[in-house]
Amino acid sequence: MFSVLLAGTSGALAQEQPREVARPIAPAEVVLYIQSDLKRTDFVQPLVCALRRVLTAPVSVQALDLPLGSELLATPTQFEATKVADQFIQRTANEGNAPSFKYLLVPFDLKVEAWNWRYAFSVSFGDETTSYHVGVVSTARIVAGNWWLRSPWDHEITATRAYKLILKSIAYRTGHRGTGACILATPLSLQELDGKSSEFCPDDRAALVAAGVLKEKEQQSDPGCMTAAGRLPVPMLVTARRMLDDWWATLH
Repeated sequence: MFSVLLAGTSGALAQEQPREVARPIAPAEVVLYIQSDLKRTDFVQPLVCALRRVLTAPVSVQALDLPLGSELLATPTQFEATKVADQFIQRTANEGNAPSFKYLLVPFDLKVEAWNWRYAFSVSFGDETTSYHVGVVSTARIVAGNWWLRSPWDHEITATRAYKLILKSIAYRTGHRGTGACILATPLSLQELDGKSSEFCPDDRAALVAAGVLKEKEQQSDPGCMTAAGRLPVPMLVTARRMLDDWWATLH
């Protein structure tokens, strides 16, 4: 849990008191909440499909009418992730089956005032000692393509980026400390996010399988959903996307 963020928080994040006994947990469910301002959602289905292949918990999607007001802004163009998460926790506190892992997908850029970073792809809160396990994922910097020129692989790029962020969060929110490598590496740029693996390192994977978080084998039952091993590497897709953008630029 990001305890460094709690000092200036007055809501659910600040009020929760950690339990004395901390044991690793496995999610009972994973719920992706689509915030009402997020209009481009073509990546959600492949994201859910990919998560279902590897997680033991069921994965579902819900729409959430959660207006984000100016009081939640950290800068004129960025929302303070801790404040958004606090609103999200309070709004969904009575929903789901514990331990429920909940992720809010928003189209707005995020910032964490306690961090000396220009932005955050995502931020998550909670661990094996808390009743909440939530994350806020911004698509502002990870969505591929643009409104005037779409490609068939844009949704795959976006889905894979979100997949990496959410799986990393789930692993740590369960209480797994991890190696900090492979999918658990922390990306500081979009290039690093695209370049890091979509899979867990062997030791991390073994521990998460033993804890009941990951399936022992990636599910193969849905032929319409690519496996992590079979997924075309995102750097190749990104390169193709940039080539398309360059070609489009020469025509205008």
